[in-house]
Amino acid sequence: MARDFIEYDPETPTEADLDQAYGSKFLPAADVGNRKSRTTIAKVRKMDLRGSDGTNRVKFVLQLEGIDKLLVLNSSNMNELVEKLGRKPADWIGALVEIYVDPNVTYNGKRVAGLRLRVISPSTTAKTAVSPEPPPHDGSGIEDISDSIPI
Repeated sequence: MARDFIEYDPETPTEADLDQAYGSKFLPAADVGNRKSRTTIAKVRKMDLRGSDGTNRVKFVLQLEGIDKLLVLNSSNMNELVEKLGRKPADWIGALVEIYVDPNVTYNGKRVAGLRLRVISPSTTAKTAVSPEPPPHDGSGIEDISDSIPI
C-alpha cells in the first residue's frame, strides 16, 4: 500500500548502475548460456589478473565485437587460437570466432561450465596488410569498450 505513493527518484540507482558497480568486466559462461555466438576479435590485450590461489598472473584477454565484456583466454582457448591463427596475436585481430559453453570443463578439479572458443575463419587482412606502429602503451590497462553492444 505504501508503494502506491512513492514518487520516482532519479537518484535511485538502476539495474545498469548495479551491474557497473558490482558486475565483472569479464565474460562468464552464464552470459552466453546455451547459445553459440559468432563474433570477430577486435583487440588482444594482456592483463595482470589474480588467480584462485591469490597470485597475480599475466593473461591474454580478447575484446570481441558486439560483446561488452572481455574474454579471458584459458589455455584451451589460447591453444585454439595459436593452432588456427598462429603465435602472433596481431594476426588474431579480425578473425571470426564462435563462443559457446562447454558443460564439461574442469577447474580446480571440479566439473564446471566453461567458455570455449572456436576459430571459424582467419582475418582476411591479417597476412596481407602492413600494420602501422602501435601507439605507445600508457599503462592504463584495457581501453574503453563502452560503445560495444552486449550479447
